[in-house]
Amino acid sequence: MPAGVPAHRALERTPTFALCPAVPPGPPRPLPESLHRRRCRIWFVCDPLGIVCAAGTWVLVLGAAGVMLSQRLIPSKDLVYTAANGALFHLLAFLGLVSHARTVLTDPGSVPLGSTAQPGAPRCQRCGSARPARAHHCSVCGRCIRKMDHHCPWVNNCVGEDNQKYFVLFTLYIALASLHVLLLLGVPVLRGYLHGEWDTNSIISPGGSVVFLFLVSLKGFIFTSVMFGTQMHAICKDQTRIEFLQRERARWGKGTRWMNLKAVFGHRVSMAWINPFVSQEPQKLDEYHEVV
Repeated sequence: MPAGVPAHRALERTPTFALCPAVPPGPPRPLPESLHRRRCRIWFVCDPLGIVCAAGTWVLVLGAAGVMLSQRLIPSKDLVYTAANGALFHLLAFLGLVSHARTVLTDPGSVPLGSTAQPGAPRCQRCGSARPARAHHCSVCGRCIRKMDHHCPWVNNCVGEDNQKYFVLFTLYIALASLHVLLLLGVPVLRGYLHGEWDTNSIISPGGSVVFLFLVSLKGFIFTSVMFGTQMHAICKDQTRIEFLQRERARWGKGTRWMNLKAVFGHRVSMAWINPFVSQEPQKLDEYHEVV
């Protein structure tokens, strides 16, 4: 254990299932550059609250799909309406869940335990690792995270340098899916009410499950659209939420908005930017140079 690190800090929680390169026992020593940027194939944070929230996200999305099918799409006699809206909603929900899974299971940019830096470089007093520029310690993950934005219980993970793209796509697709549900549920009811076609036995009459789905979709749309907007704003400004809240002075060279977007989504503008199956391009080790 490095000098100056309290013994109780060594017991801080760490991900219980992370297939990372093992750090040799003994005092910290410099690690090869390839090891610093080698990412875990599977990363999972064992936090009870985060696991419940992440699982609850899947339950809500899959439950919404079931209610949409049983209460709105299947009862409709218009096959084109059912097929088109069913395909669109399930595509958005599928991409949202894939983005969510990749956010949960992707190493957000953790600094390897036992890593060292040049003499005089800052060191984390909690995990004892060298702290690169723009890295912050997460007490839930038990690691220092490069370019940490925040720890989100709904994805049971930190949003950082290496999984921010997936988190942005998760908020985008869930916001679009929620908006689609709101339109499918709200427009027929409003049109029927205005034209005097209200009937408790009609398909446009909302039952308890439909009202619940509408409220959940409204809340989901507001939450994810706000998160998407704040994330895109932060990416364009090249400033994480922690840096904004702590009012940290930018000691790194900021690029243009276009460069900042490419740093997160990819160097070439293509469909890969909105494809959660395409892995986020790793950023360079020396990308954040402090400006004196």
